[in-house]
Amino acid sequence: MKVCVSEFTYKSFQEILDKNFVNEEFIIISSEGKITKGEGKPDIALVSYEIMFKSLKSKKFFENYLKLIDGCKYVQGSWAGIESPQAQSLIEHSEIFSHGGGIHAIPIANYVFAQMLRSIKSIDDHIELQQQKKWKQMMSVGELTDMTIGIAGFGGIGQEVARLAKAFRMKVYATKRTPVLSDNLDKLFKPSQLDEMLEQSDFVVNCLPSSEETHKVFSSDQFKAMKSSAMFINVGRGESVDESSLAEALIKKEINCAAIDTTDPEPLVQDSPLWTLANCFITPHDSAWGPKAPERAVELFIENYRRLLEGKKLINQV
Repeated sequence: MKVCVSEFTYKSFQEILDKNFVNEEFIIISSEGKITKGEGKPDIALVSYEIMFKSLKSKKFFENYLKLIDGCKYVQGSWAGIESPQAQSLIEHSEIFSHGGGIHAIPIANYVFAQMLRSIKSIDDHIELQQQKKWKQMMSVGELTDMTIGIAGFGGIGQEVARLAKAFRMKVYATKRTPVLSDNLDKLFKPSQLDEMLEQSDFVVNCLPSSEETHKVFSSDQFKAMKSSAMFINVGRGESVDESSLAEALIKKEINCAAIDTTDPEPLVQDSPLWTLANCFITPHDSAWGPKAPERAVELFIENYRRLLEGKKLINQV
């Protein structure tokens, strides 16, 4: 079996790759898409981060890559979701495609709590006081204990958010289409019960993917259903949020504040009012990035390779 990985990935993880693909031949491609080791057509391939970014920036690179991996028995992506044109093309050119859902759960959950603590501990106000050289103790500083977090979409990311929430002694609610058991979950709601969950949540975390069912599921009615003291955090797809409704809710103080890492479209349009709202914290869709993300992608690739050999269904198989 021939295994296709990028030159950067092979150099970075050569020991673990050689250990787990003992009897296989590697086809190594450079950042320009040229084969630097091996020959022929690969049987399985890892679309690592550098390949993904190169594919997004260079149409020619992606076309050449598709020709190389066309007909692959198994292709592993490094990002969650399959709605992008690139993901759809990879699916079309491979027998089995597996997305990278879950490998970003830890850094994204870290981001969620960074924003929650930023709000509850009044970090921005403290920074402003420091800039003014004022020593003024703030009685508004709170804590997360006994507060309720509502998670829309209880997949890998949502479950990691729930795990951290329990460490902070929070009450955890979530929505999910199918039943799930978790020691970190106090109550599970159906997607149709979203507004019921929102009414009871101090923090609302959107982890929903992009689909017909989730398109602008967070709109005017949902923000009105939330507590006026609530914080909304979006680490799901931008398409699942009506940003004009979010801006209106923030301006009218229907909710306290928001942190958004994804928008629709991306980048966020220059004339969006969200840019200048003091109670809206914007990050450029980078909550998933972390030093261990490439390592987790390789580990998933190896695990799915084993499953492929054993005739089992792959993790995140499309």
